[in-house]
Amino acid sequence: MVMVLFSTAALAQTKDNPTWLSVSVGHHEYNGDYSNEMFHFDIPKDMTAGIGLHHYINSNFDFLYTLNLGSLDTDYGTRFKKFFWNNNFQFKYKLANGSLLSEESKVKPFLTLGAGLTAFTGKDEAIDNNVSVIVPLGIGFDIPLSKDLDFVISSTYNRSFNDYIDGKAGMNDWKHDDFMVHTVGLKFNLFKNRDADADGVSDSKDLCPTEAGSELTNGCPDTDMDGVADKDDRCPELAGLTEFNGCPDSDGDGIEDAEDACPKIAGPESLNGCADTDNDGIADPEDACPNVAGKMETEGCPDSDGDMIIDSKDACPQAAGTAENGGCPDTDNDGVIDKDDECPTEAGAAGNNGCPGVSEEVQAQLDVIFQNLLFGNNSSVIDASSLDDLDTLAGIMQKDDTLKLSIEGHTDSRGNAEYNMSLSQSRADAVKQYLIEKGISDSRITAIGYGETQPVATNDTAEGRNKNRRVELELFYD
Repeated sequence: MVMVLFSTAALAQTKDNPTWLSVSVGHHEYNGDYSNEMFHFDIPKDMTAGIGLHHYINSNFDFLYTLNLGSLDTDYGTRFKKFFWNNNFQFKYKLANGSLLSEESKVKPFLTLGAGLTAFTGKDEAIDNNVSVIVPLGIGFDIPLSKDLDFVISSTYNRSFNDYIDGKAGMNDWKHDDFMVHTVGLKFNLFKNRDADADGVSDSKDLCPTEAGSELTNGCPDTDMDGVADKDDRCPELAGLTEFNGCPDSDGDGIEDAEDACPKIAGPESLNGCADTDNDGIADPEDACPNVAGKMETEGCPDSDGDMIIDSKDACPQAAGTAENGGCPDTDNDGVIDKDDECPTEAGAAGNNGCPGVSEEVQAQLDVIFQNLLFGNNSSVIDASSLDDLDTLAGIMQKDDTLKLSIEGHTDSRGNAEYNMSLSQSRADAVKQYLIEKGISDSRITAIGYGETQPVATNDTAEGRNKNRRVELELFYD
């Protein structure tokens, strides 16, 4: 029996179930002028029965009214016997109040104190019937058996202010007659709260009385178990947060998934919940270069020179250029980008590394002069038939003082190599000197002889040797 009592769930009187009724049986004991029978448990001779009304005040106190019926007598020497109706009004202090002991304790001790009136009546005409004022002081235990039933054990000492209950006075030092009542009984929930859906939350407090729920959600169902009742949950099938009315925020960035463009990766509200790894103000999903800060105009990629061509595709990332030039500048707009242009500020030709070149017309004239440039045999004297052509060359250079001339002299392989080298140099110098005499600056002309070292044909035939004996002319811009 003890094991059953102590293993039962501690469910009992609360503010939701405030009023309970108890019935009890027990034993009472007399202490007066004739004898002191306190704690003499002669139970069959001193039976008592009673009822009680219990009302919840708060977690510390209940109000308790008890009515006990019995017969007070003595079993020693001169005997007396009077029936009594013991009415006690008490405050019950519960030790299982959440501070001293848990409110869910399986055994709940209590103390009682109050005031009462006890009526003594009977056929013993030697003792007057009377009503005595009582101060009851008690101790006991509530032992919950179920949600609506407690087993109760209690003992109450009833201190009276009457020394005539037993018909005698002044026979002992107490100057009053008292009695004690020990009882065991059952306490019932008198007004059970209706719980139509049997979810443990009374209909009076159940916001969903026809649907089973939990106390956490005031009796309403919570399908996703997130603490938000389905009726208030905008996402009843997905566990979420109270601040989002039950909807989830998977990445914990403070933006619910339904409004988060990146629900699995935390990001700021300004970027609709998406991350910005490079902190350039462009969300990673929209950033073509998410790990390198860039600009909105270039889809989040860097453009160091501001030419709208991203660095990774810009052949000249530190110098603004155009898309057709791969992001490189062409200052002189000659089609040769500056980094490959030997004359970046002066328009030229691609074949001349971006520098100005000789026009086709001039080049054609130069080719005629080159072919007609003749010298005497084994001599550096210019043949008279070539002078008109050299005059034409001088005229070309006089019209454009930025032109420069390179003169290269060559011979065939006949004769001494040292002599041939000297002859080729003399012929180149002869052309240079003629042009100087025509007013062309020495600084604009270079002349060098290569002798027989750079043949353009075989030296084994007369025709080949004739081709190797030559002076080459090249006009160019510096």
